[in-house]
Amino acid sequence: MKQDGDHILKTIFTSLMRDVTPTDMRSTLRVLYMPSSTDANFVRRCRSVLSQAELQAAAILPTHNDKVQFNVRRAFRRCCGACVLGSDAPLSNVQFMETESGRPYLQSHPATSFSFSACSLGVVAAWSSRCRVGIDIEDPARSVEPIEIAEKYFAAPEIEAVRQAQEPDRKKIFLRFWTLKEAALKSIGQGLPFGIDAFAFTLSPDLHIARAPVEYGGEKMFQGHIINDTDGCASLVIH
Repeated sequence: MKQDGDHILKTIFTSLMRDVTPTDMRSTLRVLYMPSSTDANFVRRCRSVLSQAELQAAAILPTHNDKVQFNVRRAFRRCCGACVLGSDAPLSNVQFMETESGRPYLQSHPATSFSFSACSLGVVAAWSSRCRVGIDIEDPARSVEPIEIAEKYFAAPEIEAVRQAQEPDRKKIFLRFWTLKEAALKSIGQGLPFGIDAFAFTLSPDLHIARAPVEYGGEKMFQGHIINDTDGCASLVIH
């Protein structure tokens, strides 16, 4: 019965997920996107594969929606892990560990780099055994002050690009820079405290990495991608 339930949940995930891997990177990595869902039966099935620690972590979240999305996202993470371990791997047995900086990894496949990100619209995952990956997704509807934030954290050319953009493109351009920066930090196993200004990008005429930390090899060691076909604004950076 447990195996049947596991198979049903995997089937549901497969029907919901979109493969949004950049075409030219399909031999190197995989990127999946799954829209948010609050279907009660689906959420119940997601809860059934989580650990006691995960269920406890969900229980202390402030709102019902927070709890629901946590359960779905953790089950989705296990589904992605099963893609690496093999389709027969029971989701309840897919155990992710985390580094001190919070980066998830499979203990049996430490060479496979994983990155996950979520917003109110959905969750996105990237993984590769050939390079380090970082991914980020943001909700375009979220309330932000693009120019104010850019002036605090962005490089001068990035600030100018945000300033010159007209609404509604201004927020879109801001979020493009922001998701690239967050994804780049994740690709080196770091978070925002490392410095959102550690990386700089140009978007026009093409996406280009203008600055990257020298201790991680500099710009030549990174590659950025815009991830299309999600409901949010998503970016991928490969190290």
